[in-house]
Amino acid sequence: MVIKFQAPAPWWSRGLQLLWLFPQGEVIAEGEVWDLAVLVEDEGGRLSLSVTDGEKMEHKVIPAEPRGFLHTLFLLLSQFNQGSISPWGILTGVRPGKIAARLIDTCGLSGAIEELCSNWLLQRKNAQLLVVAVSNGYPLLKKTGLSVYISVPFCPSRCDYCSFPSLPLDPWRDKIESYVRQGAEELKELLLTCSLQGHIINSIYVGGGTPTALSPSQLNKLLAPARCWQGEFTVEAGRPDTLTEEHLAVLKDLGVNRISVNSQYPLDSTLRAIGRKHTAQEFYAALDMAVSAGFDTVNTDLIVGLPGQTPEDFSGVISKLAAAGVGNVTIHALALKRGAGIKEQYLNEAQSRRIAQSAYGRLDALGFKPYYLYRQKNMASNLENVGFGLPGSFCYYNIASIAESEPVLGVGAGATSKLGWGDSFKTLNNPRDVNQYLARCQELLERKLSWLEVDKGTCP
Repeated sequence: MVIKFQAPAPWWSRGLQLLWLFPQGEVIAEGEVWDLAVLVEDEGGRLSLSVTDGEKMEHKVIPAEPRGFLHTLFLLLSQFNQGSISPWGILTGVRPGKIAARLIDTCGLSGAIEELCSNWLLQRKNAQLLVVAVSNGYPLLKKTGLSVYISVPFCPSRCDYCSFPSLPLDPWRDKIESYVRQGAEELKELLLTCSLQGHIINSIYVGGGTPTALSPSQLNKLLAPARCWQGEFTVEAGRPDTLTEEHLAVLKDLGVNRISVNSQYPLDSTLRAIGRKHTAQEFYAALDMAVSAGFDTVNTDLIVGLPGQTPEDFSGVISKLAAAGVGNVTIHALALKRGAGIKEQYLNEAQSRRIAQSAYGRLDALGFKPYYLYRQKNMASNLENVGFGLPGSFCYYNIASIAESEPVLGVGAGATSKLGWGDSFKTLNNPRDVNQYLARCQELLERKLSWLEVDKGTCP
């Protein structure tokens, strides 16, 4: 759908957030060919809103107030869509839990649900899911300390849906040893300074890319500065075709207590369609190997909206994962990103929503509880990403990073540091390009070390 949108600032940016909710929608500012035209005019304290599909037009004049503008535009767009354009109403941000948390503090759980439905136009089941996730996850947040994120940007191959800054392994093999040495040095300096300056580390998370694309010895060298660290220590072993018993032995020796093994959806036809280079059988074998290694928690990710999925089969996969010993399951909705190979959703809106609801129902029946939630642009059926876990298996790093409740020190190419306390964070990005990272790492490390030393007195 082509949507022609014209509005003065700041109503343009506000309205654009809602227009992005249209599946496969393309927003243009000028042009003669369109399916829907939206015009906003500022009439000095009042706004004139007009929406037309070329045959009929709806027009409203309202006070120039942000919430009222979003309400009115959402309702007008939903009329032309012949149904709500999003079950999340006008709550368009990535982190809806922040708003829900404030509402829970002031209104309680049931009051927060009512506020989300009436003032933010959420459908009730979405409001309930959000409030439950926040009430499960937020109480675990700590008032002091920070987290560390370590990036391993390499993958053996690139999946069709992927938009992460991952790099194919083969072209970079001559740089990997240098990368491992530099990353280990960066990690060592940050951990040492945290210790000397009295900064508590709440969690360490190793992501990618695929960390286990490194050899066991390389992974050991990179993470050696964190060996036997006492706290939540997570490593993504996302691609089962990279995981070996030697990797698992190294991770156990390092003190890693959480591991993630992913297929995105363990059906061979689906795996082939999305460019995964392993079979469902290989995934389950790697999963069994990880569970048998004795980590405190084994996580797996599933994506709603991939080809070949049905509600019944998706629920069956979840039951099989739980029976295999998985204690943590993250349900993602397929999000179309500019850097990904695919440009259109595989499944229609109704199919994806039925699959998601079936998955949530099965997880609930198996005792898994939602504990963090976030959203992205261009998600299948305007759904959400939700982390579910058995009691005691919740991932602190994920809760804190989605809540943006504490600083994060980023290590490695593409890693982002969030420096600050309270509601004020400054972002510091390590370069995604490995060569640039190797060239600039020391300069960026010194800025992080300086922040750790200078901000000691302002740490809560």
